[in-house]
Amino acid sequence: MSTTSGLPTRGPFETDLIEAARIQAQHGLGGGPRGPAGGAIPGYRLLKEIHRGGQGVVYLAVQEATRRKVAIKVLREGPFASENDRSRFEREVQVLATLRHPHIVTVHDSGSCAGCFYFVMDYVAGLPLDRHVELHALTMEQRLDLMGTICEAVNAAHLRGVIHRDLKPGNIRIDPQGVPHVLDFGLAKLSGTEDLHASRGLDMTQTGQFIGSLPWASPEQASGLSHAIDVRTDVYSLGVMLYQLLVDRFPYDVEGPLKDVLERIASATPANPRALSRLVHPEAEAIVMKALSKRPEDRYQNAGELGRDIRRFLAGLPIEAKRDSVMYLVRKAMHRYWIQSLIAGGLFLLVLAFSVTITLMFKVQSELLDLAAKDRETWLIERDRLVERAEKAEQMLGTLQPGAGDGVAGKSPTE
Repeated sequence: MSTTSGLPTRGPFETDLIEAARIQAQHGLGGGPRGPAGGAIPGYRLLKEIHRGGQGVVYLAVQEATRRKVAIKVLREGPFASENDRSRFEREVQVLATLRHPHIVTVHDSGSCAGCFYFVMDYVAGLPLDRHVELHALTMEQRLDLMGTICEAVNAAHLRGVIHRDLKPGNIRIDPQGVPHVLDFGLAKLSGTEDLHASRGLDMTQTGQFIGSLPWASPEQASGLSHAIDVRTDVYSLGVMLYQLLVDRFPYDVEGPLKDVLERIASATPANPRALSRLVHPEAEAIVMKALSKRPEDRYQNAGELGRDIRRFLAGLPIEAKRDSVMYLVRKAMHRYWIQSLIAGGLFLLVLAFSVTITLMFKVQSELLDLAAKDRETWLIERDRLVERAEKAEQMLGTLQPGAGDGVAGKSPTE
């Protein structure tokens, strides 16, 4: 406890402890730090509940040894939880323990006390993705940049063989510095291994209730094709989130009877984002529509490819979603290297002008030569004609000379 002007003041840790004591007393948890089921969680002092979901309850707490704020997720039903719930909870701990990435929440501890299962992870202050974007009125470029970082984090999980399967804005927390963090791997699946819940058909309950977050589900999830779920399933969910960031709505109607919503997810073609907002760049539209392809083989094959295409778009580079178009590639190259393009264009125009000039000169020269040849031929014909006339004239003159037809020329009449 520190003092100012002779009066005692409380530091942040002391304030947290007082708040924790108040909460403990309010819930009748006794003098020591206790969990929601009344059992003590050694080494931690609970401050407040910050989230309550279908599987667990998350509390803000202070780790007494380090005085660091952490988040503690407690299995909601405690000792009365079903085997499936406990299995999912344990799997989330195992999955998070294998992931080390600055944009994925890290697990520090886990255990159980008084039949209450829990694990301790980083506490990420801030807002969910959609609320953060709305509150800070992010530009389109800022939204895409944020989405690119999220894709990189999800790809880090993919590289470790982890499929999230429940990606949505609520599971992406943006801290006060604007850095995203991927949370809640409770429904995660390890690729390349047999998934216990999928093999038991637990993606859909016996009453037909969908387990997960339906609006962001992929067509293969909506169709109940658990064997077809892979990293491209997360790519689709990222595509839905990106679509929301671009036009502030879902790609299709996600309200109504479950059967109808599942059919729309599986088969309805999303409306083109540019038809909903002219602020959407054509290349951004191409990226999101590729991510939302109904057939997994037509999507980006992992979150890394999607993230790299977003980065390429922001950098002005050609994107994979439109690489089939030759004219598009030429335009992108000219736009990126505009100075070189101007120089090359100028040189091309000079070469073209020179080529045209030389061609015209050769054409004029050829025409002149043809004309000269024709003139020479005309002159030769005229000369031959004149020679012929001269010869005829000479012959005529010879016949008109005196004595030309009388005997031998030069002899006198007496001889």
